[in-house]
Amino acid sequence: MRTIDDCTAVILAGGESRRMGEDKAAILLAGEPLLNRAIQSVQPLFEHLLISVREPREHLFFPQLCDRGEGGGPMMGISTALERVNTPWVFVLACDMPFISAEMICAMSERLAEQQVVVAVVDGVVQPLAAFYAKSSLPLMSKQIASGDRSLQRLIKQTDATFIDWEDLRPFDSERLSFMDLDSKQDVAKAEGILRSMK
Repeated sequence: MRTIDDCTAVILAGGESRRMGEDKAAILLAGEPLLNRAIQSVQPLFEHLLISVREPREHLFFPQLCDRGEGGGPMMGISTALERVNTPWVFVLACDMPFISAEMICAMSERLAEQQVVVAVVDGVVQPLAAFYAKSSLPLMSKQIASGDRSLQRLIKQTDATFIDWEDLRPFDSERLSFMDLDSKQDVAKAEGILRSMK
């Protein structure tokens, strides 16, 4: 598996989980924390890896970035990362997307060029939490944050973005699992069932 040059992987692990009532990054899936699974998904592909957190976490062997301000959501984590990294791109992955594969990430990276965002579209829905963001998107992102708007969907509509339709990504995920996120205990139970069926 090739590595993706000029890009830092950023795992978003600072989100609150009101519906789950606990730290989402620490939730176990098949006995393993979601954060660990996310790390395993990206680590072989990127020379640089950062974990975006609200507060510093113990027992992490990767650099951590603490969000600026409270309640900033994913956009705050992404903008903080873009300010800090030395690469022209970041690949952002939410820690609650346990099924994205290295093959899928590599396929998306093939579209990197002069644009500001590379993002998948599944059933007409943009997937901003498993996407590539260029440093050149930071000024627009900072302006939007200053205005109080934290919507990644609205941000992407304003950028020079490459949208990859699901049909182009289907060869890398015939089960359509890559962009499944776990927002509830029911989702975790469903994911457990999927993992059992894969054995």
